[in-house]
Amino acid sequence: MEERKPLRKFSDSPQGAGVARSTDATDRTGLLWSVIAGALGMVMGGLLGVFLVATGAPAWVGALSPFAMAALTVGIVRAVVGGGARVAGTIYNPTGSATPRRKEYSGAESLAAQGRLEDAITAFELAVAEDPGDPWPYLRVARIYRDQLGRFEDAARWFRRALREATACPVLARRELVELYVHRMKEPGKAAPLLARMADELVGTPEGEWAAEELREVKARLRAELEA
Repeated sequence: MEERKPLRKFSDSPQGAGVARSTDATDRTGLLWSVIAGALGMVMGGLLGVFLVATGAPAWVGALSPFAMAALTVGIVRAVVGGGARVAGTIYNPTGSATPRRKEYSGAESLAAQGRLEDAITAFELAVAEDPGDPWPYLRVARIYRDQLGRFEDAARWFRRALREATACPVLARRELVELYVHRMKEPGKAAPLLARMADELVGTPEGEWAAEELREVKARLRAELEA
């Protein structure tokens, strides 16, 4: 029987790499524009300083004007570039931030770091009861079950709860649930409906393209298993 290649994770896909490249490009663009703005600000500030001194301002005002103008123009450019990056972030994560703002769960995290995993899970469960809309404690419980306890069914149950009960649950949670079904539980059939929804809802985004491609591979694998 022909050996089938494993499904790729989103981070290994061209779309996932594209998100990383986009972030790097944004950083480089911001640096380039900061340098240009700084140089332009120095020139403008120098001209302003000459004018101010000529009209009676102290010499130190003229000397500081280039640096003050450079700082001002760089600050304006960074604000503009940063706003563009935030807009790009909403494009790549159309259903919410990939890393949602979350509360501090230092107590639960400390328990997890100490290896007291069941206590950590209990602490995160209490956090869910207090604020069911926050996705973070759901995801932490799911990841503890998946990565540290190897209890994949429980992990899947908590990922599903996050998607069902939390508000603004990040796209990352859906990707993690898909990869749990496919790579850990070896049950790609369970991933197919989720991939179909992602491909439909996130059409035109890197995540949507990834989901569509993975859905094709899952269907091909399922057909091959039926024919075997």
